[in-house]
Amino acid sequence: MVMIVLLLGVLALQRETIFGYEIFASKTDVRQPATYTIEDIRVLFENASSFKVQNDSILVFANQDQIGWAYNTSPVSDSIIGFASSVPVLMGFTNQDRLVGIKLLKNYESPDFVEKIRKTGFMESWDKMVIHDVLNSKVDVVTGATLTSKAIIKTMKHSTGKILNQSVSLAVQTDFPTILKNVLGVLLLILALVQFFLPKILKGFRGIYQGLVVIILGFWSGTFLSLFSFSNWTIHGIDLPAKLFVFGILLLSVLLPLTKSKSFYCSHLCPFGASQDLLGKIKTKKVKLSPSTKQFLSTLREKVFATIMLIMFTGVSLDLTNVEPFSAFLYSSASIPVIVLAVSFLILSIFIPRPWCKYVCPTGYLLETIRKPFKS
Repeated sequence: MVMIVLLLGVLALQRETIFGYEIFASKTDVRQPATYTIEDIRVLFENASSFKVQNDSILVFANQDQIGWAYNTSPVSDSIIGFASSVPVLMGFTNQDRLVGIKLLKNYESPDFVEKIRKTGFMESWDKMVIHDVLNSKVDVVTGATLTSKAIIKTMKHSTGKILNQSVSLAVQTDFPTILKNVLGVLLLILALVQFFLPKILKGFRGIYQGLVVIILGFWSGTFLSLFSFSNWTIHGIDLPAKLFVFGILLLSVLLPLTKSKSFYCSHLCPFGASQDLLGKIKTKKVKLSPSTKQFLSTLREKVFATIMLIMFTGVSLDLTNVEPFSAFLYSSASIPVIVLAVSFLILSIFIPRPWCKYVCPTGYLLETIRKPFKS
C-alpha cells in the first residue's frame, strides 16, 4: 500500500497533474500549451528557418519570407481525451489557408497505437484541405486505435472552429454497431453481478458467458482494466462521457470485493482471464507443480509488481501496454512482444489453471492489495 501511494506521488511530480488536476500551481497560473520546436515546424514546412508567434498563430518564415502559418491545438483542445490523454496537434497552413499537414506533439497515448495511426496514412487525411473544409470533413477512425484517432479528429475540428470563431460540437455521431456493443457490454456487466451475488444461478452457462466476455469485451470493444489505464487515469483523470462503462467496471471492481472479500473483475469480466479458463477445459488433467515451484510462484506477482514500480520510480520511460497481455485483443495495433506474451500464457493455461492471473498479473495484484486489508 505504501508503494502504491509513493507511485502516485512520483507520477504526480513527474507530470505535475494528478486525477486531471494541476498541482503546485497558483491561482494565477495558466495551463501551458504543448511545446514545439523549429524541428517540429520543419516537418510541415521543409524550408522553414524561423517562426514568430503572433496572437494564436505561429508565422513561419524561410529567411525573410513568410511561407505559411501554423496553429498549436494545445491548450485550446486539451479537454479532448483519447485512449489515455489529450493528443495535441501542430497544424500547418499555406498563406492561402490550405492545410499542408499535421504533426502530433508530446502526448501520453500508447506509442503502439500512435504508430498504428501513422502507418495507415490517417495523418495525411486532411492534406490540401482549405481550412473551412476541415470542419465538415469526414475522416474515418483507425481500427485498433479508435479512441486516439477519434480524439485527433475532434481536436482538429474543435481547434479549427476556434480559429474561425465558429462553435463546434464535440459530440460524435453514434452508429448502430456502437450502440449494440454498449448494450451487450451492459448486459454482460449485469450477468457478472448476478454471478457475483448468486453464483449457482448461471453456473451451467459459465462457459458461454466467458466466450461472450472474450468476444465482446476483448476483441470487439477492447474493454479491460490494466496498469496502463490506472496510471493514465491517475494523471489525467477519466473522460466520463467517453469511458462511463469502463469507469463503472472500475468502481464495481474496487467496491464489490470489499463486501464479500472475493474478486469481481478478475473472476467475471477480465477477457484474458476468461480466455485462460476456456482453454483450460481442453485438458482436464493439469501439470502438478513441485512444492518448491509453488513456493516461488506464490510471491511472483508481488515481485513483478514491485519491479514495474521500481522502474517507474527511476523515471525510465516504460510503455505499460507492453508489460501486460491485454492489448493483444487489439491485435491490429498490438506490439509483437505483447502478442508473444499473450499466446505463451494462453498455451500455458491448457496445462496450468490461469497461470497469468495466479502468478504474474500486476493489475490483479493491485486490485487484491486494495481488497486484502478488508479480507483480513
